[in-house]
Amino acid sequence: MRYEEVLQLNTPDQLWKYMHENIKYGWTNKKGEFREYNDSRQQAEYYLHSPQETVERKSGICGDQVLLEKAWFNHHNIENHIISFGFKDENGKRIGGGHVFLVYIMDKKYYYFENAFAPCANIIKFDTLRELIGTVIGAYLVATNNTERVNRLFITIDGHLSISNDTKKDYAETINDKDVYEKYIEDVKKGIKKF
Repeated sequence: MRYEEVLQLNTPDQLWKYMHENIKYGWTNKKGEFREYNDSRQQAEYYLHSPQETVERKSGICGDQVLLEKAWFNHHNIENHIISFGFKDENGKRIGGGHVFLVYIMDKKYYYFENAFAPCANIIKFDTLRELIGTVIGAYLVATNNTERVNRLFITIDGHLSISNDTKKDYAETINDKDVYEKYIEDVKKGIKKF
């Protein structure tokens, strides 16, 4: 299927099914060679793929796949947001690990749309964004054995709302609400307990 044909799929379920059956997790370098995500050559060879490249190469890590998802939802005028999270060291510097996924909103409900992270690949409906974020990040931390890192977590929504207890000054300047971070972390801790 070509990229233009993917955009013509009619529903989120159809997009998810297409991606689940056709887009494998990993990345393809400029020579067209497929690499597993943890391939040591990633830092030297990886680049963020366009939605067209992800369809053409039938592969992508979470960032590649979420750009394809966002392109489809934007094409269909469905409100959506990219959520990313990761970890910081004791000095507030971002370190390895983390994930990015898409949330879309229909009929006042929040839907988690995931293909890249196999243990959670699905479309799941939530009543609130906080519940979605807490559950999804909690599940990720459990699945990747990172629950002890919850207090070094940062979360971004559409790349501009940064939530982090390691840099509360930066966070407070961004959204002017110091209590929000603690509420999100409590939701993530509840999400961990579900698993």
